Amino acid sequence: MPKVWWAAGVPALVLACSSSSSETKSDTARAQTQAQSQFQRAADAQKSALEEQKKAEQADQAVTDAQKKLAEAQAKAQAQHAKAEQAQQQAQQLSQQAQQQGTQSQSEAMQSQQRETQTAQQLQQQNQQAFTQAKNIEGKVTAATSDELTVLSPGEGDVRLKLNDSTAITIDGQQGSANQIQPGADVRASYQLIGGTPTAIRVRVTKAKQ
Repeated sequence: MPKVWWAAGVPALVLACSSSSSETKSDTARAQTQAQSQFQRAADAQKSALEEQKKAEQADQAVTDAQKKLAEAQAKAQAQHAKAEQAQQQAQQLSQQAQQQGTQSQSEAMQSQQRETQTAQQLQQQNQQAFTQAKNIEGKVTAATSDELTVLSPGEGDVRLKLNDSTAITIDGQQGSANQIQPGADVRASYQLIGGTPTAIRVRVTKAKQ
């Protein structure tokens, strides 16, 4: 009888062990599934963070581009004010030569225009200081085209200055153009670095004596 009882208990023990092993495997599978889910969420979060970082870098680049364009626009505006002042002075000289000096109202208008120009220049200079600073150069003209002037300056060598429609040019005190500038002439110029390129604001040329 004792032997029969022991033999009958064996299947129950095997069944219990089998059930315990099945539950352990089920717990392991759930743990693995949860771990995989956590890893996936972490990967998604990292991907989202990288995308946001890329957007932030693009926004920073957009700010840099906007600042560069603003600096270029301000430099062009300053050069245009210089050219307007030059044209005003030239008009005054021609008026004196023709004995057509203005009436009192004309004089007041010119003075008012000068005050407005000075005020605009002062405001422009205040704004411009945050972006660019004008530099001066003196020397001899070694080459000149419609859009570029090369100046041989002591201590600096050949300096190439870009010319544009806003560059104010005088030749022997008279308003002139880039095509009238000849190699060998003395030159004094003020320029600014725009996009890394020296760009002339004002150019004063004295022709070489023949």
